[in-house]
Amino acid sequence: MRRLSDFQQGTFLQFVAISLACMAVARAQETTQRSAPATVRVHGESTLSVEPDQVEFDIGVVTQGPTPKAAADQNATQSKALIQQLSAAFPNASVSGINFSVNPNYEYPKEGAPKIAGYTASNTVRLLLNDISSLQTVIDIAIKSGANSINRLTFTLRNETAVRAQALAGAANQAQNGAKALAAALNLKLGRLLMVEEGQPVLVSPPREVSFEKLQSTNLSPISAGTINAHADVDLTYELVPSERSNPKAALGSRSSVKK
Repeated sequence: MRRLSDFQQGTFLQFVAISLACMAVARAQETTQRSAPATVRVHGESTLSVEPDQVEFDIGVVTQGPTPKAAADQNATQSKALIQQLSAAFPNASVSGINFSVNPNYEYPKEGAPKIAGYTASNTVRLLLNDISSLQTVIDIAIKSGANSINRLTFTLRNETAVRAQALAGAANQAQNGAKALAAALNLKLGRLLMVEEGQPVLVSPPREVSFEKLQSTNLSPISAGTINAHADVDLTYELVPSERSNPKAALGSRSSVKK
């Protein structure tokens, strides 16, 4: 019998080692695939409608003047009067001035360059109020003080965290019930909860614009606070395990343990 050279023996041994390693990896993968549990991923949604308990006003004060200082001074006087009246009527409310600006007004003649015809000063007085029933009182004060418009009227919640938590709980319960129903339909039961994926809860409260021309109309309809919708969604991933009904050996063992 012809002996293999040292080089051939080394090559042969390397081939055998690589083959054995490949077989070991393949068996390990097969074992892992067989031992990996079946899983189910379910989605749950919840929308919670609640009545607002807080309202935020952005009241616009706009004044005109021949110079920037004249327009700004007149605006400061009217804004200060509005803030003082609101603070006196609602001592526990938050009142502040924001977004002050002064801009030139231009005239555009048919011939020649545009000319400055005066200046406009704009200021916004923001009021955060916990008493929604006083909405009409705020509007009356704004009109009497010389304000021009309510740029934004938004109904909100003092405790948004609690409402968000309730919406998330509803979404999680829906997802869990869906997972139980799927498992039962497949003659299985839920095992471990493997993953929880939470969507950020969203609060929807559309802002409203209020015109003082309409407010002074005799045909004005009452302003309704409406509701705030809190929407949440959750994805849950569960392990699926055999139930006793789908495992005859387990069922037989449970029956044999019963004494007659």
